[in-house]
Amino acid sequence: MSLSHYPNGVTSFGIPVMPMGTYGNVYYVCQTANSVVYQDMLLKFGGEVYENDGSAILHTTIQSALNATVANREDYVFVCTDSSDYDITAALTMTKKGVHLIAPGGLSHNGGIPGNAVRIHQNTASTECLTITADCVEVAGFFFKGAADSDIINLSGTRWHNYIHHNFIGGTTTEGAAIYQIGGTGAVNQCTISDNYIMAGYSPGGSDVTISGCIGFTSNSSNRNLIARNIICTGQRTIVTAGVLLGGQDDLMLDNIFYEAVGGTLGDGTFTEAWNNGVTTIAMGNKLAMDTPANSGGTADKTNVLNYSSTDGGLYNTGLIEAS
Repeated sequence: MSLSHYPNGVTSFGIPVMPMGTYGNVYYVCQTANSVVYQDMLLKFGGEVYENDGSAILHTTIQSALNATVANREDYVFVCTDSSDYDITAALTMTKKGVHLIAPGGLSHNGGIPGNAVRIHQNTASTECLTITADCVEVAGFFFKGAADSDIINLSGTRWHNYIHHNFIGGTTTEGAAIYQIGGTGAVNQCTISDNYIMAGYSPGGSDVTISGCIGFTSNSSNRNLIARNIICTGQRTIVTAGVLLGGQDDLMLDNIFYEAVGGTLGDGTFTEAWNNGVTTIAMGNKLAMDTPANSGGTADKTNVLNYSSTDGGLYNTGLIEAS
């Protein structure tokens, strides 16, 4: 469902997104091959530019629109729906603080499972879909399909206050790739990763493969991130070392669902651990559907609280845990 523009603001599903005047420029992206929608967008915005900087309102590639944004202006990039993929061969880059990259057609009221309305498909192996080197950016509503052995979203360097939500994130790998669907090796601080559906083995191959994890902030300098309400799945024939790996301090991992893919033509997937946390990370209210429920890290009975075993539905509250 597309956005409607009104004099007093922008609405999605009839709900106000924000009042006019609280954001900078709004850019639109539509592929020319999507002829019906593109012709409509061309009538509305073709040739139109913003007076403040002369930038075009309508773009045919996502990167072109991102390049037109200005840091700290709270610019928005809205990506139109399309039955064809937004194919890329290099990583998209978000380098400017305070930019919002949104696919309104993919947003879902239910959370975690966006519509397949805007699919970003990386076609080059070992290449990320999206590299974020800016702070305070937002990414929402997309279907990300990674190429083999590719991180999907990389929060690169020292990052602050990024918000990644309501995306489908699907990876694929050959054997033993150290990849994460959402990851960062530098200090990732006070970011929110919520309401995403993350599948490690979206396009599994013909034999079992092992990857590092689905979400991974590995630096011990990371702190106070929120990982909430994500659905995290192994995918078939995929062994995930840790569904979530948080190496820093004071992160909160809340109400996530971990489940191993079962059966199918290719066979089960496996979590070695649901999560592996830093000493002061709080894991609370998470639910597991896996053969051997286990996690590591944290402080027994203090940082792992009210998490639910998969084998009998009971609670467990300590580090390195067996089902209660």
